This record gives sequence, structure tokens and C-alpha cells, in this order.
Amino acid sequence: MADKKLEKALYGPSVTEVALGAVLGLICGVLGACLYLVFKPVQQVKVLPKEPSRSVVYYIPGSESSAKSRGWQGKEKQLVAGTNVTVVEDELNAWASSLAAPAAPKAAAPAPKAKAKPGEKPKEEAPKDDAVKPAPEGFVIPGVMNFRIVDDNVQVGLKCTLNWYGMTYDTTVVATGTFGLSGDTIVFKPTKLYLGSCPLHLLPAIPGLLVSGITSKVKIPDDLRVALTKLKSVTVEKGAMTLAVQ
Repeated sequence: MADKKLEKALYGPSVTEVALGAVLGLICGVLGACLYLVFKPVQQVKVLPKEPSRSVVYYIPGSESSAKSRGWQGKEKQLVAGTNVTVVEDELNAWASSLAAPAAPKAAAPAPKAKAKPGEKPKEEAPKDDAVKPAPEGFVIPGVMNFRIVDDNVQVGLKCTLNWYGMTYDTTVVATGTFGLSGDTIVFKPTKLYLGSCPLHLLPAIPGLLVSGITSKVKIPDDLRVALTKLKSVTVEKGAMTLAVQ
């Protein structure tokens, strides 16, 4: 043992120790950079600036015109019935907003009050505690999706909350890609995916895991979810998306 200590003091660390230290330092640097970029927000704009900054991730939301989205409910029924439909981004955004609309809570019937006996004072009811809301589950809690058709690709953006054992942070996920087969099912395949300003598409396997995790939490009606699993193809061209089930 003394000889090894003396040898290290005379000749320094071995080649293996230097290589291991370099690899660990690189991994720590990459993780630190990713963490910094995740907490760096994207810049939401209506149009790209004339001279966009390379250090900024720009996000342009899709259109949400009510005049162009009036027929989305009828097209949803057609898709569920097994008919091909073609939609624009305004209709997609109207559909996404409907998924996030909370259902109106039903008013509970008031409990009957006990009648006080003659000579007794009526009992005062104890104040009811506010209902405890369940803690959010999962690392990424998605908000309302926003669709934008860019050339022959679809951009999906959504505000989301990162949840780490009760510690939360609001950020934005922006994914751009196309649709393709995964087994027998049509799925969204992002070519670019940003969590905050972090380009997750540069990391292997992460984009697919994040997309599948988010889509699994989106509450879609059962009949529509079944119809989406029967899609034969999804094509995007000329500013519109065609969903084919035949």
C-alpha cells in the first residue's frame, strides 16, 4: 500500500484514473447544462424577429380562430363513425380546449337540519373543512395543447408543470414532427422536442418517452380514443391535416 502511495506521489494518477475523471466531468457538465436549459423559458412570439438569436428558443402558437373552428364537433363525430376527415389548426385547437374544459360540479343537496327540542338552543354546525385536492402525480403534468401546422409538419406546444416530490415549476414543451407507424398504431414522432429551452431531441430515447408519457395523461373520450387507434394514416399538407381510417 505504501509503495502505491509513493508511486502515485511520484508519477501522478494512472491513465485509467484520468480517463474516468474526464468521463465523469463530461457527464456532470452535460447534466448541468441540460438542467440550466430546462429552467430557461422559451420566448413566445407572434412572428420570428428579423434577426433571431441563436441562444433563444422561439415559440409561435397556432391560430385559434372561432370562425374557422365551428365545424370541429361534426368532424369529430365523422371520425368516430369511421369517416376520413381533414382539419385545420384552428379546429385542432378548439378540440384541445374542449378536452381541458372542466365539468360543472353538481351541487350537493343540503343535509336536513335537526329540530331543536322545546327549551333547547339550536346546535351550531361546525364549519366544514375545504376539500383536500389530490396531489399531482407524475414528473410532467400537461396543460392545454396547442397545434400549429408548419409546412408539412405539426408543432404541438403546451404549458406544463414539472413536479418533483411536491416541488413544482411551470414550463413549456414544444414538439415538431410528423406521424408514423409504431407497430400497428399511428403515433406522433417528433424531430424536434424542447423542454423549456433544452433540446431533448439530441438525447436518445428521451423524446419518445416524454411524448408517450404526456399523451397517456390527456383525457380523451373513449370512443374517440378507439377511433384514433384505427387510423391508417395521418398526412399534413397545404396547411391541413388529414386523418384517414379507410
